[in-house]
Amino acid sequence: METTNVTRAGSMRKRVGVGVAVVVVLAVLVALSGVSWRGIFLELQTMDPVLLVVALVASLLAQLAWSSSTLLFLRTVDPAVSTGRVRLGYLTGTFAKQILPFGHAGGVPLMAYVLAEEMDLDYRDTFASVTASELVVFVASLAVAGLGFGWFAVADGVASGTELVALGLVGVLALVALAIAGFVKRRTAFRRLVHGIALVGRTVFRRAGPRLQHRLTPEAVERGLDEFFSTFDRATGDRRTVVRAATFAVVGWVLFALPLYLGSLAVGQSLPLALVLFVVPAAGLATLLPTPGGLGGTEVGLTAAVVFLAEVGLETAAAAVLVYRVCSYWFLLLVGGLSSLFLSVGLRELR
Repeated sequence: METTNVTRAGSMRKRVGVGVAVVVVLAVLVALSGVSWRGIFLELQTMDPVLLVVALVASLLAQLAWSSSTLLFLRTVDPAVSTGRVRLGYLTGTFAKQILPFGHAGGVPLMAYVLAEEMDLDYRDTFASVTASELVVFVASLAVAGLGFGWFAVADGVASGTELVALGLVGVLALVALAIAGFVKRRTAFRRLVHGIALVGRTVFRRAGPRLQHRLTPEAVERGLDEFFSTFDRATGDRRTVVRAATFAVVGWVLFALPLYLGSLAVGQSLPLALVLFVVPAAGLATLLPTPGGLGGTEVGLTAAVVFLAEVGLETAAAAVLVYRVCSYWFLLLVGGLSSLFLSVGLRELR
């Protein structure tokens, strides 16, 4: 047991070390870009506090919209799940994803763990429901980004006509179809992948004890996969549930993009709403960096995109992005941390 704890601690230190290294590299890049921190501070001094409050509310409402998507799928497992508990659990899971290195990469297991523990649900059923919800939210991000890109391209004069918008929507639908087909239809390949991971686990954790070895046997893994797909099919079997969940997911992405738009208004610069709808979902890729919540990468990437696409001054763009990150990251950390305390779910358990 002591050896396992030492190994886990070493792994955590390595991940934190990689995250710190990434932040340092990004900080050096920002320093070399010639950005004026005094200019950014002056921009922030002119910020409209009312718009900041509205942006904070929009960011929180986005999380509640996504939690509604998760709630719909969880109710296919247990119709009696508490709405309030699911929302608090979702905010706690978001807190874990934001604060832990690689948190977004492991977002589904973290969210499923919090919800299963809080409402005394079977973890496998919860995991399948959360997977369905996160898949819908991911597809919604593609749809919103595609719509935003098409709208921006037409409105900005880069292209004209409905053909470009139609082409963008077709591209989004194709990506959606590939994602769903790859996950739902090609289950044989998915099963082989899971069995391969279990085989590696049995080899690596040979001395971890009979309980873990039993969980990684081919028979146990196959039973787990059968239960997972059964719950996933039940969660996604009702088209009305999927459509309602997708609607909440799209609304969530629109609300989550608003703080960047409102942040630009707060510092006296109106960014195109179409551009905001495109760059915010696209910036989600930065959350896969080995830093908490994509810290550093999101700020640099969003600022560069705004400067390049909207032809806004560097200091103004950076100020708008900082307002957005206060709403979409730091504010959510505060709310999620309070939810975690209310549910008595600490970082030790989340790790």
